[in-house]
Amino acid sequence: MDGDGASGPFTRSSAFMRLRQQRPGRLPHDAYLKGRRWPAGGDRSRASLLPAAVEGWLVQFAVGLQMAEAFWTVERYDDGSYTLWTYSGDGQSWASADYEPGAESFEVVQSGPRRLWDATEAAHAWWDARGRPDVERFGLTVSREGQRAWLDTPDNPVPIVR
Repeated sequence: MDGDGASGPFTRSSAFMRLRQQRPGRLPHDAYLKGRRWPAGGDRSRASLLPAAVEGWLVQFAVGLQMAEAFWTVERYDDGSYTLWTYSGDGQSWASADYEPGAESFEVVQSGPRRLWDATEAAHAWWDARGRPDVERFGLTVSREGQRAWLDTPDNPVPIVR
């Protein structure tokens, strides 16, 4: 590109020990639940996508490229079960997916204007349908208009799932 931007492929993970001022400010878990009793106004459903399917670095990278301003945390329990939490950066939406060993479907609770688990499933399905591409097939273009992730070539943008 010219002096107005840059474009190129990702080569590997680049995050390592971010400085405190580089870390995004995140609201505490309780801020999303707003002091309400469980399920805190959330809608319950069942999902067949295993929460562990979105745990690895590569899949979080691929799904994360599609889910602007969302992040995950995991709450693990002694019996091997866990809850995968997804939060929106604006504090308005959250989702929980409960993993239980041996289960074939998983309880999901979602709240807020963004259906974050639905978005996670859609982003995972997009990545899976393309053969689960590795990080080197993704790239980024940054220009005055903004930034855009792509797959294989800059003219094949990665969709943003809302």
